[in-house]
Amino acid sequence: MEGIVLEERPAPIPGPGEVRIRMRAHTLNHIDIWVLSGSPAYSVPCPHIMGSEGVGTVESLGVGVDPLLGLSPGQTVAISPGQGCLVCELCRSGSESLCSYYRVLGGHLPGIFSEIVCLPASRLIPVPDGVDALSASAVTLAGATAHQALVARGLAKPGEKWLVVGASGGVGHLACLLGKALKIEMVGTYGPERKREPLSRGLGIPLVSHEAADWTDRLRESSGQSFDGVLDTVGGATIPRVLPLLRKGGRAVVVGETTGAQTQFPTRELFGRQLSLHGVYLAHRMDIVAMLGWLSRGAFLPIVSSVGSLETVDPLREAYQRMIDRDFVGKIGFVWHPQGGEKE
Repeated sequence: MEGIVLEERPAPIPGPGEVRIRMRAHTLNHIDIWVLSGSPAYSVPCPHIMGSEGVGTVESLGVGVDPLLGLSPGQTVAISPGQGCLVCELCRSGSESLCSYYRVLGGHLPGIFSEIVCLPASRLIPVPDGVDALSASAVTLAGATAHQALVARGLAKPGEKWLVVGASGGVGHLACLLGKALKIEMVGTYGPERKREPLSRGLGIPLVSHEAADWTDRLRESSGQSFDGVLDTVGGATIPRVLPLLRKGGRAVVVGETTGAQTQFPTRELFGRQLSLHGVYLAHRMDIVAMLGWLSRGAFLPIVSSVGSLETVDPLREAYQRMIDRDFVGKIGFVWHPQGGEKE
């Protein structure tokens, strides 16, 4: 963590088609940990600006910004972390994360942990009135991924029953909240026992620790093979254990690998019971729009377990260590200049 430092740089000037934004709030994402650990998925030269999730205020527009985007100075905007080439069929159909040129801020590209950033206007999404900056930040990547996994790929429907493995994390807890808003019966798992109480209070759904040796037996006793779908944010060790919990024709969606990148299970488990297995890598712009819509209607609020200031580097180092130690629930937030009235 000693490699994380604060630097002063000249304020950027927006180029053609760009917007200058004064950042207000950020939430951390596991992409930051992969970058810090040197993951080959995010091999970047240093120095590298961290940060994928954030919300800010428009300061000025560069020449040529499309007026149809509806952007203006003083407006609160969420930043779409991922973007493709914008011209291929995948991008034009709203499936930009499948584009060969898809790149993520803070991962493949310099991030947004800066007081002021300049970004293409196409990356910006107006935040509805009444939605606080930290909540909006939380759904730009983690929340959008939850929407893509549960709704777009998982095709979850009202009245179904879904299991979320890793419900205490960013994607997992937002998937649970979204599922409840959609009238889906949600069940979640968590890791260390210390997470149970704050998670139960924040989600209000049945929970079981996936660190207990008999956790799948407990779920089977209470639910049988009755889950319509499973959203696994943990991956590796848990995937072969949750597939048997699905009903015939059930769907499993995998979005993470915190318990390992390798897994093994009988192929008959898939074709014999006609299960569907999907992988989801991040999300699309419309997933962010959808999640902001849920927030604007007051359907739920992301769990932000702590909020720090980016005025000094130590709180950020400590927060990343908490992520590595899995010592948090939901999201960890940061703001610039909290004395200015930003929610903390």
